[in-house]
Amino acid sequence: MRKFLVLVAMMAAISFTAASQVKVSGTILDEGGKPVVGVAVTDGFTVVQTNAKGKFAFKTSPDATYVYYSIPAEYKVNVKDGHPDFYQRIERGKKRYDFTLNRLENGPEKTFRLIAVADPQAQCMFHVKRFSRETVVDIRQYVDSQTQPRYGVTLGDIGYTEGPFDCVPLLDDMRAAMAYDKTHLLFFQTYGNHDHIKGPVAADERSSTFNLAYQRAFEDVFGPIDYSWNRGDVHIVSMRNIQYDNAQKANKYKPAFTREQYEWVKADLALVPRDKMVILCLHIGMYDRTFPYLAEVRQLLTEFKESHIFVGHTHFMNHHRNGHGTYEHVHAAASGSYWWSSTNGDGTPNGYTIYDIEGNTLKNWRYKGTGHDISYQIRMYRGDAEFGGEFEKFRFPYSHNTILANVFMADPDWKVELYEDGVLTGSMKRIPVTKDKVPELNSSRDWWAVGYHIGVVGRSYGHVKDSRSKMNGGGRKGYLTSCNHLYRLELKNPDAREIKVVATDTNGNVYEQTRFTESGDYSENALMNELIATPRKVLNETY
Repeated sequence: MRKFLVLVAMMAAISFTAASQVKVSGTILDEGGKPVVGVAVTDGFTVVQTNAKGKFAFKTSPDATYVYYSIPAEYKVNVKDGHPDFYQRIERGKKRYDFTLNRLENGPEKTFRLIAVADPQAQCMFHVKRFSRETVVDIRQYVDSQTQPRYGVTLGDIGYTEGPFDCVPLLDDMRAAMAYDKTHLLFFQTYGNHDHIKGPVAADERSSTFNLAYQRAFEDVFGPIDYSWNRGDVHIVSMRNIQYDNAQKANKYKPAFTREQYEWVKADLALVPRDKMVILCLHIGMYDRTFPYLAEVRQLLTEFKESHIFVGHTHFMNHHRNGHGTYEHVHAAASGSYWWSSTNGDGTPNGYTIYDIEGNTLKNWRYKGTGHDISYQIRMYRGDAEFGGEFEKFRFPYSHNTILANVFMADPDWKVELYEDGVLTGSMKRIPVTKDKVPELNSSRDWWAVGYHIGVVGRSYGHVKDSRSKMNGGGRKGYLTSCNHLYRLELKNPDAREIKVVATDTNGNVYEQTRFTESGDYSENALMNELIATPRKVLNETY
């Protein structure tokens, strides 16, 4: 190959002059000094490949912060300070960026596990400590019990900048919390809508738009925002899909890509063989939305043998296949509900999702509730159970003989069955999602979770004059989360001694539950129960 590089794609026309661009070059070699050919190298705008001599060269965008490469499947993930190290900061006057890769001893890892963590969402040191002492410890214990290769991805909102809260001072703490020595896992990060610099922001020499200015603090701590890496037969992409509408306040935004981002991911995916699996990690769900360039990116995914989209943002679980043939996995939060309990608003425990990957197929996935055995996948209620506390109470709007099952990861293809004294009663029916603010007939909300956050903790009472809650604040809507996985069925024999729910997922895993969560039972939230009684522990961050 005589050409100095193979230019795959240049970003679309930009408003800067060529003089503001910087030509960079470099070489990617292995540990023995041999060139590594065909590695994708980028600045997040332009994508090129290394040539037969392992060399690359291109002009960087004025908006670029790093020069980096897409980690090849045949090579180890380089590590620095406990985090993946595949990038170098662009420095004024520096034009050469070289990298060294170390080959995997046994070749590409065709079988591995991917652990997805959504919305750690730290807005104070109390949250960092809870994440460190609960989520991180749980992940480490799980990882240490496994033998196969494993990696981690976050799905945005590592911090929480909103209103008076500024997450920027906490990003270094969260990076330290997720380092390899703490988790025994290498985490690849994704940007979320709360991971921004506290406004107002403005375009400057480093950022041609205020949207780019918002992301700089996260980028400075965690590295590139739009990037990719490879393991086995899987190509994994992380991207920011948030566009803010206002430079003064970042609480108005939409799920969208810029034209430059679309051109980048199109160029990145152009180098990936079509028989590979692609996993796209984002923060906000794509669903069937029509915001800029979402449809175009969805279309790119359909070209591959198998594709999946991983997202967070909503703090509820919703695994489903979208209308374009791609499976979209919406993950419950590690911080549910905003760290005021150990439970998300849809009743799913705080936790993370474990994916088993074999070749170019996602073979299996399971949810691991923080502090729970991995077999805990169902919470079961009576249809008239009442939950809540001194601030408000909520009763499920069904009869005592109606059995309700919150099956945390269930999608429409799961089979959920009810047994009475060992005899099959029938298939439980998933309740269509409702948006009721109080329990109504055919309600799908998990009123156990609502009852805790509003009724016991007293969230949503901060906007009334006569607030009795020591943990007040927060809008009511934020604690009335939809539940996409609540099932029900009437008993045939009200006198049955043993009632059992059996759920079979799309991968053949079977989960059972025979224990009812009775009225007023909030033992799952034991930690917050203690803190509510002694709120100084929260205020003084002594936990």
